[in-house]
Amino acid sequence: MSASSPRTSSVAPWFIGVAVLQLAHFIAVISVRPADLPLVHDLAGWGSGLLAVAGTFAAASAFGSGDYLRRVWGGLTAGALLSLTSAALRSYWLHTVPDVPFTASPLLPFRMVVVVLANVATTFALVLLARTYRQSGLQPPSSSRGTALFAVSAVAALAVGIPALVTEARNLLSGTSSTPSAVISLASTLADMTIIFMVAPILRVAYMLRGGRLAWVWWAMGLSGATWLLYDARVWLAPLLPGTEAQAAELLRSLRTSGLVLMGLAGWLQRSALGPQKVESPEPSLHTSAGTS
Repeated sequence: MSASSPRTSSVAPWFIGVAVLQLAHFIAVISVRPADLPLVHDLAGWGSGLLAVAGTFAAASAFGSGDYLRRVWGGLTAGALLSLTSAALRSYWLHTVPDVPFTASPLLPFRMVVVVLANVATTFALVLLARTYRQSGLQPPSSSRGTALFAVSAVAALAVGIPALVTEARNLLSGTSSTPSAVISLASTLADMTIIFMVAPILRVAYMLRGGRLAWVWWAMGLSGATWLLYDARVWLAPLLPGTEAQAAELLRSLRTSGLVLMGLAGWLQRSALGPQKVESPEPSLHTSAGTS
């Protein structure tokens, strides 16, 4: 157990940093006028998006050409970069035509394509990741506790996603929302359901690797998925929180910061774990090629 203490202390500042960034976003949302909230979310979106791209790219570039995990982190990098591009389109419109909502922008169809591609890339990478922990010997043994955790994440994904999918499909058919807006919402919801669904297996692997360097990669990814669960549940969680429903919804919307930054942190921790791991121990790792299928 003593061997895990230095490792825990070495990663603690990174997780504290994520908490500080999230707290700063919370404070900004509470402090500014409602009219300034788009600017607050815009600034936070740029910061968290850049950190997500930097972290996932750092992990992808640490693997050699043809390595299985280069594809995993490359997919996550592509998803983060496309997500940042989506934010850039909205940011451009916000600063150039502030009086017109983005839903009326001619850039909306372009953002629709970018968002769909971002979600496809991220979902594909997560599917590859699920195969990774099986192929590299990281599959946790079956247990009633693991089954219960899996069931909870599945129910959470369905509970959060199904109402949103039904609502958007209804709005699309009735003409209440435009086709690009509905497609963006549908693609994002399906991808977020996949992320939430993956929380259970990711956290199980993190628990199995506890005490090892790579455990923190999985913890960061699992916490990122859990954060997206709260973000997607903001519509029905907001009325349950103190204060006005509108302000509570904006606070929950700001959780996007943690979701992105934690993914970037996972990538950075993956990269930092590779060098020492290769020399030090036979501990199950995520830097194995796991085949190049």
